[in-house]
Amino acid sequence: MREMPKRNRNRREEKVNHILQASLKVLATKGYENATIADISNAAHVSRGILHYYFTDKEDLVSKALAKSSSSLIQSSLVGIKGNSAEEVVDEILNRYLVNLQQHPEFYAFLFEMWCASRRSKKIKSELEGCIEKVVISIEKLLENIGNNSSMLMSSHDESKEIAKALLALSDGIAFHLLINHSENLKNKKFWLLIKNMMLAVLKRR
Repeated sequence: MREMPKRNRNRREEKVNHILQASLKVLATKGYENATIADISNAAHVSRGILHYYFTDKEDLVSKALAKSSSSLIQSSLVGIKGNSAEEVVDEILNRYLVNLQQHPEFYAFLFEMWCASRRSKKIKSELEGCIEKVVISIEKLLENIGNNSSMLMSSHDESKEIAKALLALSDGIAFHLLINHSENLKNKKFWLLIKNMMLAVLKRR
């Protein structure tokens, strides 16, 4: 079979990514159970036939949207973070986290929907578990990269993995709290100082 020309592959990838982004927004707004293929095709400005050409069904589409959005969030949140101390690392992590909360609030609503859907769909559950594992591994690698700093808790691989899980749980918990409490001010310095101190308590030696 002849390989697809690079130009066509790029167009296909752009089309798929556009559909995935549209599906994320629809699901974040309407929820998994209420969102339909027609809703997603309308939001993406493509025909239903195009959706069925690229994706088997709604379950397949949202599973791939979850994988794509999680990878993008890892890239924007964790890649390239540096610091000479736990304080510097935490400041950079929180700064990026705040940017993501402000620029991509729909992602966390979508993530919550995926958790709900995963209770009824084995495929979505498997994808969600895989995405969580990828995020944990990415946080773990970040911690290991900065682990030479004497103020960091990196005594073992198992410990760094548990710390990564704790940090992910904290970030998801904050996002869901803000999702429910829309009036919460993202610029509340006292709130974020408390979060920073909690993260430092996890990372710094005691």
